[in-house]
Amino acid sequence: MLQFVENFFLFKPTIAAKEWISPPEGYGIEELWLQASDGNKIHAWWIPPPAGKPKKAVLYCHGNGGNLSLRFEGVKRWLQLLEVGVLIFDYPGYGKSLGKPSEQSCYASSKASLDWLLQQGFKPTDLIFYGGSLGGTIAANLAASYNPGCTVLVSAFTSFKDMAKKLYPWLPGTSFLKTKLDTLAYIKASTSPLFVAHGTGDRLVPFAHGKILYEGSNAKKFFHVMKDLDHHHSPNPAFYENLKHFLTHELGFYLK
Repeated sequence: MLQFVENFFLFKPTIAAKEWISPPEGYGIEELWLQASDGNKIHAWWIPPPAGKPKKAVLYCHGNGGNLSLRFEGVKRWLQLLEVGVLIFDYPGYGKSLGKPSEQSCYASSKASLDWLLQQGFKPTDLIFYGGSLGGTIAANLAASYNPGCTVLVSAFTSFKDMAKKLYPWLPGTSFLKTKLDTLAYIKASTSPLFVAHGTGDRLVPFAHGKILYEGSNAKKFFHVMKDLDHHHSPNPAFYENLKHFLTHELGFYLK
């Protein structure tokens, strides 16, 4: 019962039958069905890198609401401004993906997506693991085992326990929570370069969470302050400028 309550508050999926936006033509989108290790069928979109650009890609782990079709504007910015391919997938119960969302099923869906990229000839160092909000934990979980070319966290929280203290102060304690979503522990376990961005006006995940995640990494890292931006605001143009500079000049990402 406790796990059911935690999942109810944490996951806010929108199924495709309720809301679905077809992407514009001309992007060469390939629709994928991936088999996760827990048996769930996961729906994803793959958009290859722009013509003539290095074979690099981002594994896009979105937040806890909506579905992948509602995030195509963000996908376009990665294609156009970062010049990488994008694999965006839905967690179980989101969009067209089958199953029910949980901490472990979300991890399994991200692993199935990564496996597909590896089967296409990408190496972990060719990839960026991107996670926004809840997706930050999903991306960090993968990074702890696979150490990609870069891990990018936007508006991410340190752990579900820390968020529960803020959102549900009436709880008598958090030691009994089943859900971990321990982003900080995963970041500490990863040697991947880290790019963290957080809005100073974030009213859901405190700005301090972003600073703690940044300070928890011993790898090359960069902290981008999104002045006055709230949790659901899209990253500002400077986010993409600083990220591309970090990838290009600090990491040599496009040259590897």
